[in-house]
Amino acid sequence: MRIAGAQIPVTNDVKTNFENIMKACEWAVENKVDYLFTPETSLSGYNTMAFNINTCKETEDALEKLVEYASSHKLGLIVGTLWLEDKDKVNGAFFGVKSNQLRFYSQEGEYIGSTKKSKLVSFDADCEPETKNPVVTITKGEDKLKIGALICNDLVGNYYWGGDNLAKKLKENEQPDLIIHASNTQKDQGKHVKLLHDNFHDACTQLVAYATNTPILAVDNPWHIHGVETQDGTSFTSGIYLPLEAKHKAPKTGTQYFYYDHSNITHSFSEGTNK
Repeated sequence: MRIAGAQIPVTNDVKTNFENIMKACEWAVENKVDYLFTPETSLSGYNTMAFNINTCKETEDALEKLVEYASSHKLGLIVGTLWLEDKDKVNGAFFGVKSNQLRFYSQEGEYIGSTKKSKLVSFDADCEPETKNPVVTITKGEDKLKIGALICNDLVGNYYWGGDNLAKKLKENEQPDLIIHASNTQKDQGKHVKLLHDNFHDACTQLVAYATNTPILAVDNPWHIHGVETQDGTSFTSGIYLPLEAKHKAPKTGTQYFYYDHSNITHSFSEGTNK
């Protein structure tokens, strides 16, 4: 099974995000990808305060169009987005239950399931955390692949405050075949602080692959968390991490596509990568 990662700019405009994901889908189809995986909040954008009962439909409609296109080409999707469920329920000042999700769709366009971000941060205002093990099984014909899905801080943990080691729990309780990691990181802390975070994030990603003995496919947003273009680069390095080797580390700026074959490791690049 071939799983692709798309490091793409994440803005606060759903239409622009839709177009960026659609380009990634077209590349995935050309490269015979089975499932395409996008960064945290890559469709909705990361403005949680503006995402509510009155604004969520644009994201829902865009995802429906993406799934329609992808399924017509036998492409499965794993899309990072804010999402609103249980819209008849009151949740604080908003109607519905908001979460930061990865949403899974089969190659036939069927909704498989979703996982939520567990370790919420200040940017996740009004979002509900995950309460179960974030695992989804995807299929290709008779083949199955169990995926552990972690979003941003779910991988590195609350390194100062502590808390559950979610990667360890995944390994002990679920034995996933692959861990995917979607992020949309802050990049405006200043040069020296960002470098500290970058080094910490990359070391954690490699160490988790080693400690769990599980490959990790990671994608980050190369733009600022607020949807503004920046050349500072990702904070988590998108790529393919094997237990003893970073098989592929994507350039930290611009649009980058690459893929992982579950029995063989390989990678490929998009054209015009620095956008």
